[in-house]
Amino acid sequence: MAPPTNDTDNQNNRSHRTTKSGRGGREAKIRKKEKRDGNLKDRNHNPRAFSVSNIVRTQRTIQRNLDRAQKKEYVPSSDRRAARVEEGPPPLVAVVGPPGVGKSTLIRSLVKM
Repeated sequence: MAPPTNDTDNQNNRSHRTTKSGRGGREAKIRKKEKRDGNLKDRNHNPRAFSVSNIVRTQRTIQRNLDRAQKKEYVPSSDRRAARVEEGPPPLVAVVGPPGVGKSTLIRSLVKM
């Protein structure tokens, strides 16, 4: 059996059909002429595409994002570990009772203290 041949080197693909008449054809001719003469305008560049419409709102948003980032980096200055070392381990407290008597409310009020 013969080894398979690779015909992709000899393959001739057809190119896209160029527009010769109508609006697209006229514009293509104009672009081709401008490109040949060196007068081609940069049609893809839009200077206002990424501009800011309201500078005050943008400045406010930037400042708010910076404040949020700085707040995340804030570390409290008091060292809680030092106080626990002197006192020893924290005591274990169990709150037991029937439903609806305020166990969760009591725990929340103790945490706030």
